[in-house]
Amino acid sequence: MSSPFLINPRSSPELRSLYEIITLPHQTHLEDYFLGVMAILAEYFPIKYSALFLQDGQRQVLRIEALYGAEKGNHPLTCSSQQGTMGKALESRQPRVIQNLSQEPLYEEMLKWQKRSEKIQPPILCIPLVMDEISIGLINMNSLYGPRDKFIEDFQFLSVLSAILSPVIKHYQQKKNQWMTKDHGAIARSQRLNEILEQKLSDVLMRIDPYTETKAKMGIFDDMVRLVEKILIQSALERMDHVQIKAAQLLGINRNTLHKKMKELKIKPR
Repeated sequence: MSSPFLINPRSSPELRSLYEIITLPHQTHLEDYFLGVMAILAEYFPIKYSALFLQDGQRQVLRIEALYGAEKGNHPLTCSSQQGTMGKALESRQPRVIQNLSQEPLYEEMLKWQKRSEKIQPPILCIPLVMDEISIGLINMNSLYGPRDKFIEDFQFLSVLSAILSPVIKHYQQKKNQWMTKDHGAIARSQRLNEILEQKLSDVLMRIDPYTETKAKMGIFDDMVRLVEKILIQSALERMDHVQIKAAQLLGINRNTLHKKMKELKIKPR
């Protein structure tokens, strides 16, 4: 069966909107990109509400990535990916229709809230996002044409839209995962550094007689801080071939602070 919106390309709002979406520049954040897509569709169709959901790594939970026509504070942000019409759309990789909000786990919760968007009204279409025959998420939105012919026109057009958006959204998802992996690596390195410093400083404290320290007022805390600062600055300078501005950048301080610390700690520049 041929798609009805391919009959007259020049006058087709479907083709014009798809062309604009395909040529839409990618944004830094997925949310901004999705809102850009919805803004284009809203120029041609009566878009009141749309939500982008992505599955988590365990494929158990759907999380909101972007909302159009509603505020996140007035909308549930997560739900099970295995329940309700949304779960069936993910499993079958086929569009579905939510006819009754009170029977859909995500929206059932929202109906109990005093503050909720009036734009979220049934029927709501669930359009799966599919890559390599795996559902990565859903787009929920209101019908573009109305409930005629059991939403066939909606499903035809939105299936094409899904095919266009799925690889783009997957790319954003991969970039986010890479960033999170790097972030976890930085946290792990920081934790390892904490462990090393804790062990070394504990060893030093164990060698000190607390009675002597109290009587002599040796000021061990200040001494330790100065020692750690001196070691860090000297190491950074050696790492950066004693180029002070680069050493300051590595330490996350400005050049004037580094110069002041070097003077206080009697570190001679080269």
